[in-house]
Amino acid sequence: MLTPEQNAIVYLMFLNGILFLCLNYIAFSIINPGGKGSKRIGYMLLTTVLLVTVIQQEYEVMVQLGFTDGSIRKILLGGFVAPVFLLTIAYYRVKRSRLENKSNKNANPENL
Repeated sequence: MLTPEQNAIVYLMFLNGILFLCLNYIAFSIINPGGKGSKRIGYMLLTTVLLVTVIQQEYEVMVQLGFTDGSIRKILLGGFVAPVFLLTIAYYRVKRSRLENKSNKNANPENL
């Protein structure tokens, strides 16, 4: 049987997984918004609401574990949310530019 602290840590790991997936989807939706009439932006907004709820849950669990308010903000925002989001944005931008370059080379075979 796990202690309450261990249960809280497992719950934090689960919430971090959801947080990562939400940040990944939001970054993908920003870089690739879809065509006209796409519902991706709406889904991104719903995902953002879910993301805020997950962050609030993580904050509450970390308060229960005895972290101070300042350290919780540093851990959540500076240690996970901002780096993961910025790295994911950079990843999707590089991936998009590589795909565009590859499609341009295939469309213009005279450049070879």
